[in-house]
Amino acid sequence: MFDLHYDLLTYIYMNKYDLRKVKKHCNKIFNNNITGGIFNLFYMSPKEMQEELEIKKDEIDIIKNLKEVNKLISENNLIPKDIRYIYGIEGLDYLKEINDLDEIYNLGVRSVNIVWNNDNKFGGGVKGNKTKGLTEQGIKLIEKIVDKKIAIDLSHANEKTFYDIINLCNKLKNQGKKPIVFASHSNAKGICSNQRNLSDDQIIKIKELDGIIGIVSVKPFCIKEERFSKGNSKYKKAYIEHIKYVSNLLGGIDNIAVSTDDMTYYKTNKRYYKHFNVFKQDNMKKELERLLLYNGFTNKDIEKILYKNFEYKILQTI
Repeated sequence: MFDLHYDLLTYIYMNKYDLRKVKKHCNKIFNNNITGGIFNLFYMSPKEMQEELEIKKDEIDIIKNLKEVNKLISENNLIPKDIRYIYGIEGLDYLKEINDLDEIYNLGVRSVNIVWNNDNKFGGGVKGNKTKGLTEQGIKLIEKIVDKKIAIDLSHANEKTFYDIINLCNKLKNQGKKPIVFASHSNAKGICSNQRNLSDDQIIKIKELDGIIGIVSVKPFCIKEERFSKGNSKYKKAYIEHIKYVSNLLGGIDNIAVSTDDMTYYKTNKRYYKHFNVFKQDNMKKELERLLLYNGFTNKDIEKILYKNFEYKILQTI
């Protein structure tokens, strides 16, 4: 199974002084379960980085952080050689210059969210100004991202920024370029009205650019509730309903993938995040295979959803 959105690089960075813990975790998730995907470093506001990740403001440096994580992975064999993955950066708030994209590309980055929840110099996030779209800097950044063949992750962008990116990518496509767009961890608003989920039109717009939607196993994105329960059966059912909904909307499963966005590593509110995900990473593959078969998907469908769509539409295009 390919996990379209897992903040593994953040987990490694946060636990760089406890590599025994990191190795144990990696062995657990990669053992016959996650075989690839997009592993992210993510960046919030300095206040959130300090409170939720215990990363201080003076430590936040995309290039420096990437180099350190790269070194930790290489020197400690944290990711097995047969795992097929790319690096992602979630939130480019701290990108100092657009040309710094060249350096993070050289360090392995092939996927970026230009914004996280909040607005930045490139565009608007879902919790920011709803009328803020791509800025002039954002337009230049997207053009460079497309030229570098880096995938553009639309999760976390507000609707104005989302459509500005889609329209710009269509324009670039008409010029003979090949933009790669996807939403790594967003479900269907047609089932759950979470602001981070996608409308039917947004889902269709991603398909029109031959992108994919990563159905994410996060409870508040599956069912709209004030407080979620510890039992997982209804959430698993809802998760499959999101896959079925997108499949019916798009007329097939060729633009669907899966993601975990696992949050159990958070430093704050551990009791909350302990029950945040529908599936555990170390058994999600088996659970999904069983549930998808039960709900009428063929083995060929399941292969596409679990890894082949991501492999074909992203891994082979970057």
